[in-house]
Amino acid sequence: MSLPVKWQIDEVASATSSSDLARAAIDKATSSVEGHVVIVGEQTAGRGRSGRHWVSRPGDGLYMSVVIHPLRERIEWPSLSFVASLSVCAAIEDILPAIQPKLKWPNDLLVEGKKLGGILLEAYGDHVIIGCGINLKNAPDLSDPDWQATDLSHYGAGALAPRQFADAILQRLADYYQIWQDAGPAPLLARWQDKAEIIGRELSVRLSGGTISGCCEALGPDGSLQLRDETDRLHHITAGDVLVMGELDAARH
Repeated sequence: MSLPVKWQIDEVASATSSSDLARAAIDKATSSVEGHVVIVGEQTAGRGRSGRHWVSRPGDGLYMSVVIHPLRERIEWPSLSFVASLSVCAAIEDILPAIQPKLKWPNDLLVEGKKLGGILLEAYGDHVIIGCGINLKNAPDLSDPDWQATDLSHYGAGALAPRQFADAILQRLADYYQIWQDAGPAPLLARWQDKAEIIGRELSVRLSGGTISGCCEALGPDGSLQLRDETDRLHHITAGDVLVMGELDAARH
């Protein structure tokens, strides 16, 4: 696998965020800037999902944004978050085959139940910016009683450089993104489900207006979580924080 010829990688020592630089590149361009990649050594105002602060200390992680120009309908664009997280998962397995990363809906990467990193997707005009933050060492304190953070240095990757890891991710992303462009989200969502292992499990999803619990039956074609509660109502959830409560036989539904 190799990157498409037109993909370009810029490395910057420090910035508010890699996605800020990606947006600036789109604003300045007179045509598509698909394949423009920004890697930042330090983010002074990194952002996670739902506007949360993302700790981005110098040298501790890979902070990267990738600009793409999807040709498929906008309704399918949210599924690119799954394409991106699947790419990171595959890159980890390529470099460190002893690690068994898992994917947590909608955009987190876990190792041994601890958060390793995440994906932030942003539609910007006719482009999409894929933001990626992965802990390489010195995992931060998440200040969340339900989650702990981890980093790749705990699993034998102490000498892994951000650029080396970025190259591995981008090779996988270029491949999976082409599959998405040609065939749509379905084949990649199926792969994502295999890595997430959430089908048939009982979940609790924290939403802005409360919490919904139930059995995860499937992912929708757009990547939404299909959750059936105890009243047999099927919920289609597009955003939220998921906690896995335990195993449940999906066949009983």
